Amino acid sequence: MAFAKKLFSSSLLLGSTLGTLAMVNKVTEAMAGELDTVLTGEERRYPWKYGDMFYEVKGNKDAKPLVLIHGFGPGASSYEWRKNIDTLSEQFRVYALDMLGFGLSDHPSIDYDAEICADLLNDFIREVIGKPAIAVAHGLTAAYIIAAAYRRPQMFERLVLVTPPTGILQETYPSTVNTILKTVLRLPVIGQFIYSSVLTSRQAIRGYYDAQGYHNPGLITDELVEYIYTSAHQPNSRYVMASFLGGYLHLDVHEAFARLQVPVTAVWGRESTGTVVPAEASATFKRVNSAIDVRIIDKASVHVQDEQAGQFNNLLREFAGAAIL
Repeated sequence: MAFAKKLFSSSLLLGSTLGTLAMVNKVTEAMAGELDTVLTGEERRYPWKYGDMFYEVKGNKDAKPLVLIHGFGPGASSYEWRKNIDTLSEQFRVYALDMLGFGLSDHPSIDYDAEICADLLNDFIREVIGKPAIAVAHGLTAAYIIAAAYRRPQMFERLVLVTPPTGILQETYPSTVNTILKTVLRLPVIGQFIYSSVLTSRQAIRGYYDAQGYHNPGLITDELVEYIYTSAHQPNSRYVMASFLGGYLHLDVHEAFARLQVPVTAVWGRESTGTVVPAEASATFKRVNSAIDVRIIDKASVHVQDEQAGQFNNLLREFAGAAIL
C-alpha cells in the first residue's frame, strides 16, 4: 500500500513537472516571435524532398553565380552574410541560403545527418543554378561543398572555405555522450526545455558567440543576439541542432579534398583560437592538398566575413573576372 502511494505521488510529481516544462516551452517559443530576413535580395524557396529551403538571390541574372552557405551553431542562418550580399551582388549573382532546419527554411523533425546536408546543397546547385558557381561555405559546411565539388567538378568554378575546421579531414564517430545528448534533445518536452531554456537562452547565445565567433566582442550586439535567439526558437529547431551537437553532421572529406581539381581558397581570421588555430589549420589543409590558396585576415576570428567584411568582400571580388575553366 505504501509503495502504491509513493508511486502515485511520484507519478503526480512527474506529470506536474512535465506539464510545467511544456508550458514553459510554449511560452518561450511564442515570445520569441516570427523570424524575418534582413537581407535585401529576392526571397525564394527551393522545394526539396524533406522540406523547402529558403534562399535569397540578388544581382544581375547574367553575372557569375556565387553561393553563400552559413556555418552551424545556435540560430545560424544567412543572417551572417548581411554585410556581404549587397556589395557582392554588384559583380555576382548571389544566392544566400538558409540550410534545412535553420533560419527561414522548413524545420522538419527528421534525423539529420551529413549526407542529407551534402545532398541538399548538391541538388540546389545542380537544379537551381545549373552552371559553374563560386561556392563560399563557412565552418562545417565546407565539408559538404568539398564533397559536392569532388562529385561534380563541372558545377564549381572555385571553392572558398571560411574558417574550415581541420576535423573535416579525418574520420570521427559520435561518442556515447554525444549520442545521449542527441537523444535527449530530440525528446518532446524535456529535450525542448533543455534546448530552448538552457542551450539557446540569450545568455547562452552571447556566450557561444563570444567564445567561438568574434575577436571584437563589441560586435556581439543586442540586435545580433536577438536575431539569433529568434532564429534558434523557431518550431522544431532543436532537431538539426541535436544532430549537430551530437556530431552527426560531421563528414570526412580527406580523400575528396586530396583529389579535388577545383581551385580552393581557405580564409581564416588570425585571432581564431581553440580548435581552429590559423597556422595549424592551414598547414593541415596544405598537407592534404598543396594547391590550396590560404588567406589570413587580421583582427578577425571565426566570423571573418562579419568582422572584416570589407577585406572579405574584396577577396571574393578578386574572383569576379576570372575565367570559368
